[in-house]
Amino acid sequence: MENLRNVLFVIMLLCGIVSAKAQTSLAGRVYHNPNILAAEIGKEVKDADKKMTEAKAKAVAKMEKEKGRKLTAAELAKIDTELEKARKMMEAIQKGMKTAITIEFKDATNMVFKADVSVSDDVLKMAGVSWIKRKAMKAALAVAPSSEKGTYVQKGNMIICSDGKDKDTLTISNDGKYVYGKFDKKTSFKLTRTK
Repeated sequence: MENLRNVLFVIMLLCGIVSAKAQTSLAGRVYHNPNILAAEIGKEVKDADKKMTEAKAKAVAKMEKEKGRKLTAAELAKIDTELEKARKMMEAIQKGMKTAITIEFKDATNMVFKADVSVSDDVLKMAGVSWIKRKAMKAALAVAPSSEKGTYVQKGNMIICSDGKDKDTLTISNDGKYVYGKFDKKTSFKLTRTK
């Protein structure tokens, strides 16, 4: 019975330590991710790669059925060339689109959210975006606010943020090293503590 009490005491003590860590003040902390889209685009590229492999098999089967024979090496090479173009475009998009996010907790209630969105002109060209639309996008990105002030309230591992109009919820890891959230309500991201 004494051992059980000791074990329960240690468990309660550990739970209290974890809870206390989660409630530690965030003032002065900075969390950052140089490209929150990297993981999401990486998933899309993998999915597209798989779909392209499946599409190639279907296209080859369909063409062979239509022609009533096996495709020649030249015909197969033409399909591979088209698939390679698509693959290179996806890789360029993966490298050319970046959204860096930084959250700085100024004090016990105020924070600054910074977003740096960049898109390579080459990626836009490759995607077939016209010159005028590329210029319009660059102009829109140039005038978009890069930082936004807000307030926050911490409740355990939840951080409820507000810019005065909208509210958003972040989650902080038990060890305080990471902050998790969603960008545009759909893209999950993870920020790492830098300060």
